[in-house]
Amino acid sequence: MKKIYKHSIENIKNTDTFDNTFSIDYLANTSSENVKIIYMRDLLESHKNEQVLERVKEKPAMWSEVYSPKDELEIFTKLLEQAIEKQEKIHIVWITLKEEIEMLEAYYTDLWFMREEINCFEVYFSVPLVTVSCRIENLMWRWSDYKAQREAIHFNPPVRESGQNKALFKWITRWTIAGIELWEFTDDKQDFIGKCIREEKILPLHMGKVLKYNLEDIWLEGEVKELQIRY
Repeated sequence: MKKIYKHSIENIKNTDTFDNTFSIDYLANTSSENVKIIYMRDLLESHKNEQVLERVKEKPAMWSEVYSPKDELEIFTKLLEQAIEKQEKIHIVWITLKEEIEMLEAYYTDLWFMREEINCFEVYFSVPLVTVSCRIENLMWRWSDYKAQREAIHFNPPVRESGQNKALFKWITRWTIAGIELWEFTDDKQDFIGKCIREEKILPLHMGKVLKYNLEDIWLEGEVKELQIRY
């Protein structure tokens, strides 16, 4: 069995060297005395579009407009601008839009975190005033799943179109999105994390960062738990 640390993957003593299992720590029930944690779902709730909600039974994918991308982007823009203006350190949980990350990347570029030789960001997450996490469900599901899943994936913020789903993966691998929020950790979520590693959508070392180490660099605290992934 192999343990994923912040900068390395090492064999665990007294375990089978040839056992194809990763041991990955993740941070649960996060909080912080130094960083203001903001949940996008709470701010979006007051923007709930009841008129669109009436159409969701006939067209399940309309759920994405119950909490519209336009409203989410306006909220994010205001949070980003206010944090920089007031020099307040915030962590925004549950972003869903590539437009949000493009704004964040512009901010990180101004902080000289862009590494052009690898076309990725190397962010020291203790430094920026604004950091973000996405929720694992917005990676697991996409627009086309509404027809089959219906109310089972009626989240706030919603599952967005496929292009937004792909964008979240892109900006995780470009090292801009700091964390993946797991909430209640189910077998489906563990299977999905295993699939991401096996299909190399998110490499093992970076999976450890977005589940724990980046969050600790932001000064978030929580209960450290372990998951084991076969590869």
